[in-house]
Amino acid sequence: MNKKLAIFREEMKKEKMQAYIVPTSDDHDTEYVCSHFMSRAYLSGFTGSAGTLVIGCQQAALWTDGRYFIQAKDQLAGSGIDLMKMGVEGTPTISEYLVDHLASGSVVGLDGRLFSEATIEIYEEALDQKGLILKTDLDLVDRIWPDRPALPHTPTFHFDTQYAGKTMNEKLEAVRAQLSTDHLVITKIDQVAWLFNLRAHDIPSFPVAMAYAIVSQDRASIYIDDSRLDAISRDLFEKNAITIRPYEAIYTDMQKLTGTVCVDPYTINSTLYRLIEADIVEDENPIERMKACKNRIEIEQTKEAHLKDAVAMTQFMYWLKTNVGKISMTEMSATQKLHELRASQADFIEDSFATIAAYKEHGAIVHYQSSPETDVALQPKGLFMVDSGGHYYQGTTDITRTFVMGPISEYERKCFTWALQCHIRLEQATWLYGCTGEQLDMIARQPLWNHSLDFKHGTGHGVGHVLSVHEGPNMIRWQQASVPFEVGMITSDEPGIYIEGQFGIRHENEVLAIDLEKNDYGQFMGFEPLTWVPFDVDGLDVNEMQPNEIDWLNDYHAKVYQKVSPYLNDQQRQWLAHACRSLAQ
Repeated sequence: MNKKLAIFREEMKKEKMQAYIVPTSDDHDTEYVCSHFMSRAYLSGFTGSAGTLVIGCQQAALWTDGRYFIQAKDQLAGSGIDLMKMGVEGTPTISEYLVDHLASGSVVGLDGRLFSEATIEIYEEALDQKGLILKTDLDLVDRIWPDRPALPHTPTFHFDTQYAGKTMNEKLEAVRAQLSTDHLVITKIDQVAWLFNLRAHDIPSFPVAMAYAIVSQDRASIYIDDSRLDAISRDLFEKNAITIRPYEAIYTDMQKLTGTVCVDPYTINSTLYRLIEADIVEDENPIERMKACKNRIEIEQTKEAHLKDAVAMTQFMYWLKTNVGKISMTEMSATQKLHELRASQADFIEDSFATIAAYKEHGAIVHYQSSPETDVALQPKGLFMVDSGGHYYQGTTDITRTFVMGPISEYERKCFTWALQCHIRLEQATWLYGCTGEQLDMIARQPLWNHSLDFKHGTGHGVGHVLSVHEGPNMIRWQQASVPFEVGMITSDEPGIYIEGQFGIRHENEVLAIDLEKNDYGQFMGFEPLTWVPFDVDGLDVNEMQPNEIDWLNDYHAKVYQKVSPYLNDQQRQWLAHACRSLAQ
């Protein structure tokens, strides 16, 4: 890492530049990026999915959130890069750090294609107060990365209406019905994929094609290499008068737009934004909420996907619990076994993210990734946390279960129980329409807060329909989750506890927002579970639980057995009956 930073600083000197910012992003504001855009990981050695690197002439620092504090500390050791813990008291923002470390007149560089317009404006305002100069047109990483992977170019496939629920034309009509400008610029690739019912494999575990789109009142264009297009999609584009333009042509076509143009400044990259010469109207892209509220067909299909996933996960749990200590198994071999079980289900596409299989102290690393260097054997003791999911043609799953592999401490047992209480309370929640994730988050965290414990990640995130396993605008967290829940939104429910150097616990289901009773007080809402896999009751201290929580768990497990048992063999079915046993109060 030191050698790479030294080479990079030579390029900075050529540009008379005192600092350079490297984000975790691509031209499309994508959370998970393809290998071509893993610049921050290449330069720092930190492989988490979120983080921003700032390289100065002598110093360097990396900002990341609480999910990655432990991982980043380990991976940055000896690199000369300081860890900046976002959200922790005393940690400066990137802007504050630059203002504090640089003299007036210093130049800060970055690649404007990798930052949203809103982010660039924040940087400009802060840096201008110190007389710092921001240059947004330099990709210095490309100069020093000799074997940089090429941009992906995977073939597309049409996502049929039997899974999507609506045709491309129906979606275009719905978008235009909400469009008050002449044009809508779409840069997020999951929005493009949703609009055109188009999928591909450009990014691991994110089945989309890198593409842009512009929707106008009387026409639409998609920006993608047409040699990649499948025959069905190409035919539908022709029938619906969708113009196919080269991927890079978006940068020239933006300058040709006239009239009014709607863009989301929080997602469009700054380079594209600043090419627009027409009148700009800044607003959230309407596709974001359309995509989040699943239609009737999508809901029916995703329930089918979750049943398939429940069978695979239950088979995995049976294999794990009955074989630990009897056969050789490690974090990585268990990950492979789970993938094979999912892949055996009909219509499986791929894992929906890289499986987190974390044994004992590895569980405290929230987004731990086992590797040949860190892989450990699973033994008949302690806790094993597995966070995983799958993309099926019917839908996307995301589930975490923490497995009791053998004897655990009383403190582990209490933490296991408290975290499950958090999960249950959120699944039990009812609220009046208009409540947001910030308000619901307090319901979930209360059992942990009662014991002066917490977890440094959101309680829930939106889940796409064969798109990103993380999507907005719905989320459950106590900050920046101000969007009210709507019927049809799918969200995760995943509280946890992480004790560094000891263990990690997380319990996660996907839940569907539904309408409940409507009366003089308004429309009441609640959650319907989509995930049907037993929680490992071997980890519970029932004395810590309330009667209504035990009733919920018993009812949930009865439904798990009813739904999943028909797909198991006799031994698995007998084991599942015990795993779903009713707990006494």
